[in-house]
Amino acid sequence: MSEEIKLFEKAKNLHFSGKIKEAQKLYLKLIKSHKDNHILNYLLGTTLLQIENYYEAIKYFDKSIKLNPNLSDAYNNKGIALNKIEKYNESIQNYNQAIKLKKDFFDAYLNKGISFKNLKEYNKAIDCFEYCIKLKPDDPKIYNNLGNLNNEIKNYEKAIKYYDKAIKLNNNFAEAYYSRAVILHSFNHISLAVNDYEKAIKLNGNFDYVHGDLMHAKMHMCDWDNFYELKKKIENEIKNKKKVIRPFALLSLNDKQDLHKVATTLYAKAFFPTISDNNKNSNNNNKIKLGYFSPDFREHAVTHLILDVFKNHDKSLFEIYGFNHGPRNDQWTNEVKKNFDKFFNVYNKSEEEIAILSRKNKIDIAIDLCGYTKYSISSAYYHRAAPIQINYLGYPGTMGSKNYDYIIADKNVLPQSEFKNFSEKVLYLPNCYQANQAKIKISESNFSKKDFNLPNDKFIFGCLNSNYKINPIIYDSWMEILRACKDSVLWLLKENNDSSLNLIKEASKRGIGRERIIFTEKAKMDIHLKRMQFIDLFLDTY
Repeated sequence: MSEEIKLFEKAKNLHFSGKIKEAQKLYLKLIKSHKDNHILNYLLGTTLLQIENYYEAIKYFDKSIKLNPNLSDAYNNKGIALNKIEKYNESIQNYNQAIKLKKDFFDAYLNKGISFKNLKEYNKAIDCFEYCIKLKPDDPKIYNNLGNLNNEIKNYEKAIKYYDKAIKLNNNFAEAYYSRAVILHSFNHISLAVNDYEKAIKLNGNFDYVHGDLMHAKMHMCDWDNFYELKKKIENEIKNKKKVIRPFALLSLNDKQDLHKVATTLYAKAFFPTISDNNKNSNNNNKIKLGYFSPDFREHAVTHLILDVFKNHDKSLFEIYGFNHGPRNDQWTNEVKKNFDKFFNVYNKSEEEIAILSRKNKIDIAIDLCGYTKYSISSAYYHRAAPIQINYLGYPGTMGSKNYDYIIADKNVLPQSEFKNFSEKVLYLPNCYQANQAKIKISESNFSKKDFNLPNDKFIFGCLNSNYKINPIIYDSWMEILRACKDSVLWLLKENNDSSLNLIKEASKRGIGRERIIFTEKAKMDIHLKRMQFIDLFLDTY
């Protein structure tokens, strides 16, 4: 056997055992004297595809195809690389060529379905996946992709069923565990989500955001095992420019704005590598058209804060449009709608369609009241919903994207020394950035402390924030306060059974008996405000 053949065999063995870069070095050495070998060009292209160097991969696949137009795998792999750089139609053309050369080419049909999904041609994608089921009914990758498709079209129950099937067929399918965890987390099945995150990490800890997602889920349960270790890992990964935590989850972890800028910029660039220049021209409307975009036009803090802003706009100068992109409506939705010239329910529209609708209505200024909170539509602002786009109120941090022109703040919450950590230009309101209602309805019920299981003869400390905002650093200080104030209790919100049990357990560790930690359920705003009168001193989180 010649030295070159030995080298080639060694390269292939390294490649197939997952040592991609080592194999690539040997392929590059061999190709210097074998530029016209279609297999070498194909294999080298494949290593480049695997290390995510897509443009270079395409060059070598093209060389391989030119040398041998009948290599179906080269067309398939080129299709994958084209899909990754968002050239979906071109990728489909390559998959079709691969299928033409190799009838019933399973991988090509599967990949073709993924490209159709990315083009939002969902029925064509489903046709591809269903054909894959005919070819290989027990291949878990099909069901994982059907889960991804249904997740994208907001058919979450169906998505979970497909992830379940993928996992049943392959109990070590890390991606399916992670995808299922994200949906379970979103719908507050926290302990199930934590189990899936941990399984995904055990099988493959390299998914973007998985460690941050796990930590955020554990914070919802007040599960602080490994808190400091995980916090340190996440902060170090951010410093190393790794996509380790989603922006919203980071807000409650620390208030280091330089880290927030890095994390949000990485997050934004992952989805929007370029800055959109669509629709930056003035609409030349007679009145300025303001578009307010939110999933929270309902019983929600954002609506309770901003309602008077909608009521008090000068209608001789402004037209007010509402874009409701959340799934839930209630009596507050009806209350909000009264104040808009036009109000659109856009939950079932794609984010690009929302931007197009906004442009069609000639919105001059789009105000995003959601940011990176639940049901975010940040893609709509990439597609330029309006010439001017503003981040306000719902997400009190930078979006890390130049697709947002401004953030509204005040000199206290965002001092000039922090401007460098915000991608948006800062617009100051003169006193306080946070809108509020002049008159808020408070329940007229004649409640007593007994109605909320509160003692009459104790000093009541309270914090009715969501439990994920409480961390062991904060809790240590609260327990120190309780130890110093013997005749006192701490009144907390009960978010779920796990969080309340863990908070009692953590209090006990710090020498505070369970009888001194009292929980209350979530309540409607008028009742919530009424019960606040029973708190003697409010203890806040970050």
